[in-house]
Amino acid sequence: MTIRISTPIAVIILMMIISCKPSNNSDKIPDANNQPKKEINDKITNSSCDKDVDFASGKGHEFRARATGTLQQMFKAAKQKDSDGFMATATDLYIQHSPDLPDGMKPVWDLLINRPASFSNKQIQWIGEIGFLDNGNFLIMFREVDRGDGTGLSKIVDIMRFDDEGKYAEHWDIRQPLAEKTKSDHSETGTAKKFLDNPVSYSKKEEEKNKKRAVRYLNHAFNIGPLDKALDAFADPDYVQHNPMLPDGTKPLIGFFKSGKLPVHCYDIKHVFAQNDLVVVFSKVTTDGKIEAIVDIYRMRDGKMVEHWDIVQPVPADKDMPHKNGMF
Repeated sequence: MTIRISTPIAVIILMMIISCKPSNNSDKIPDANNQPKKEINDKITNSSCDKDVDFASGKGHEFRARATGTLQQMFKAAKQKDSDGFMATATDLYIQHSPDLPDGMKPVWDLLINRPASFSNKQIQWIGEIGFLDNGNFLIMFREVDRGDGTGLSKIVDIMRFDDEGKYAEHWDIRQPLAEKTKSDHSETGTAKKFLDNPVSYSKKEEEKNKKRAVRYLNHAFNIGPLDKALDAFADPDYVQHNPMLPDGTKPLIGFFKSGKLPVHCYDIKHVFAQNDLVVVFSKVTTDGKIEAIVDIYRMRDGKMVEHWDIVQPVPADKDMPHKNGMF
């Protein structure tokens, strides 16, 4: 089912700024080069963080039409200024994790109808068909937004969960201001033309393997160490980097950490999603006593990471959150 979204409708969705558990037997996860477990473990030594294999994940894509159909109803209601119709698309106990809004759809509606005239949005299309990556009961959206509040352009990832009846049930978003310039000269929200010009079509089985590769990489790179061995095992040495602080390739990342410019990062992986060659990982990351919400997006080809994006947002103190759900 293909859903075409008009420009006004695409703007409306932007106003929403606002599980299956994997086996704990991570020894069965193949490394990027299909090396035996012993060989890869011999190359990687322990660090100060705990390995994390406990996270939520969608599976398959059979619910995409149902979820996008719910959003289509929501967009139509918003366009017609039908508040009751808008509210009816979500569960009564709609859960909000955004640090900007309280629980419930009423705050989303209020924000929508009171948005500044200078509000702007750009939905990133390469993330998936009509700008959505789907996995199980989840939809993921990546976009550039100027909220019209003087904070300027930001990159935002929205994670949306739908219940078993297809109603909009839960929302997370992670936001980071866009940098004026990137070290790699790549856009923070763009993608490399060479991959768009050479698309692949991965099976669900391969998608699940790519999830495991991304999780194993993060564990070995940051929770176990050392980083250079993890990159050697799981990343193309010339991978395309969209983090604004780093040039392309693995060597700049290794040098950045070895320089002491970044402290130890401990990854507590919360959600992992995949569609085709893309993997989205949402994590709670502790560094120097601070907590950050981080979304890493990886493009995987032939078992290796070939492209990377990230969105990083400091987590507010509990007393500063407009609800009791936390960002995770």
